[in-house]
Amino acid sequence: MSENKKTRILVVDDEVSIRESLKGFLEDHDYEVESAGTAEEALACIASAEYAVAVIDLRLPRMNGETLIKRANQLQPEIRFIIHTGSVDYSLSKELSLIGMVREDIFFKPIPDLGLIVKGIERILGR
Repeated sequence: MSENKKTRILVVDDEVSIRESLKGFLEDHDYEVESAGTAEEALACIASAEYAVAVIDLRLPRMNGETLIKRANQLQPEIRFIIHTGSVDYSLSKELSLIGMVREDIFFKPIPDLGLIVKGIERILGR
């Protein structure tokens, strides 16, 4: 029965409460979830394991989320990204559009229903 592998998700947010609540919520939806508090931690995770999706906060210490997405895409071109941000006026850069991200991949904090992120993950995974 252990043949059925769970979809692996990486949650990256420097705010512990947001990171842990999103991690727990996604685990409740049967995803295998790891989390990182910095872009550097996230890149270390991506370098050592495969993920289907990474949920990325834009405002991270030292390296912002957009730079993280570009570097993560170089390490694992097949990974898909969701942006979870408090920057209400954010719009996708040309570089992120070129790697396949669309406006529907952006979720603004505070998100009233975390189920919307699950729907976003299912959409980008083609389910």
